[in-house]
Amino acid sequence: MKPTKTILAIIIAISFTSCQKEKSNDPNNPASSKVKTYTEDATEGGTHSVITFDVTYDASNRPVSLISESSPGDKFVLQYGSGSFTLDLYNSNVVSVHEVSFLNSNSLIDSTFQYNDTSDSTTEKYIYNSAKQLITLKEYDYSKANGTQLFNTTNYTYDSNGNPQSETDDFSVTTYEYTTFVNNLVFMPTYLPVAKNLVKTTTVTSGGSSSVLNHSYTFDGSNRLSTEKITDDNGNILIKSYTYY
Repeated sequence: MKPTKTILAIIIAISFTSCQKEKSNDPNNPASSKVKTYTEDATEGGTHSVITFDVTYDASNRPVSLISESSPGDKFVLQYGSGSFTLDLYNSNVVSVHEVSFLNSNSLIDSTFQYNDTSDSTTEKYIYNSAKQLITLKEYDYSKANGTQLFNTTNYTYDSNGNPQSETDDFSVTTYEYTTFVNNLVFMPTYLPVAKNLVKTTTVTSGGSSSVLNHSYTFDGSNRLSTEKITDDNGNILIKSYTYY
């Protein structure tokens, strides 16, 4: 999996919330929906790690950085242009991944170009249906000598609520079931479609075997997502936590 798939998922999730104009369902409790910190607490194979990122924004409430509290040189930095934005991943203050995302006329990601500190380059093409749902993602390796070479294609389907129902690529099939909880965690301009509800289970099938991820959630007093706990078949646990301004 490309590193930026995870990065973009985190950043897009946080961003969608901040761009909802700070709205609250209760006018007497105008709680901010801007994410202040994002934490991942992971337990896997007997090891345990915790990392917390501080999130900063520009004047348009778009996130411009996620900086590790324990290692400030480890960070994500975003810059926005006309019709594009860039994402840089820093390790110890050195850029390890640089990605440019180009937007289409609907302000959704049309294509990307990425290179990293091992001199690998990849590019992606995003294809949407008339409902602005992502239906196909094509991933390519890129080199000056050979140009672009397709290495993976992912096709998406959706349920009647507009939530992603399945992702089928060249290596695996991923399916989702959803809770009735509304997905109100949004954290930057909507550059990719997002699920309307929070995921209940994720099932990944590859090579004839399947694994299931179970998701559970807690919310704060303002009904904002506080934690998401993800547990797999082997007892590995990932807890994502959010605090707000």
